[in-house]
Amino acid sequence: MNKFSKEILYDEDAYYMSSPEFVVEYLADLIKDYKTAIEVCSAIGIAVCVLAKKIDKVYGIEIDPKRIEMANYNAKLYGVSEKVEFILGDALDVNLLKKIKASVAILDPDWSVDKNNPKIHSSSLSSTTPNAVELFNKVKSNITSNIVLRVSKNVSFEDLKKLGVCHVHNIYYGGKIRFKYAFYLDTIKETKEINKDFGDE
Repeated sequence: MNKFSKEILYDEDAYYMSSPEFVVEYLADLIKDYKTAIEVCSAIGIAVCVLAKKIDKVYGIEIDPKRIEMANYNAKLYGVSEKVEFILGDALDVNLLKKIKASVAILDPDWSVDKNNPKIHSSSLSSTTPNAVELFNKVKSNITSNIVLRVSKNVSFEDLKKLGVCHVHNIYYGGKIRFKYAFYLDTIKETKEINKDFGDE
């Protein structure tokens, strides 16, 4: 299964943690009515690039300057350089967040709890890097209340509901659950859980 259609630049951790293109295309279809978006913790920028195919302007915030360089290279590969902007900075910096104008935000904190074994994933929203609860609240207060939170498969539906009314999409491919998207959008009026299986794409 190829996660990406291009010969992208990446580091090992970012490749492992990045969503496959076909999953981001699914996300893009669900939020395409928003004209501007930001991915917070955008790493090598693949999700930003794929979202930019459906959304007019997409920003990415990333704290690692090497990943920003990779992201800009990858944006050229995907032909979306004109529609994306990568910002070097701390995702929890309120002064930075206040400068961003976006109608929907995608939050993708690092779920790994053991750098020697990145396959060990957090089951708690407060043990991601940065802290997902703090990140959620700061983005909600300073950018937009329309938020999509990508989390480990180990995070419970009950914990995600505590952040607000949401639709939680359990993402399956290759025969197993991989992660979850939790949608906290103004259009959502009831909380529910959805299984989305991409099969062996």
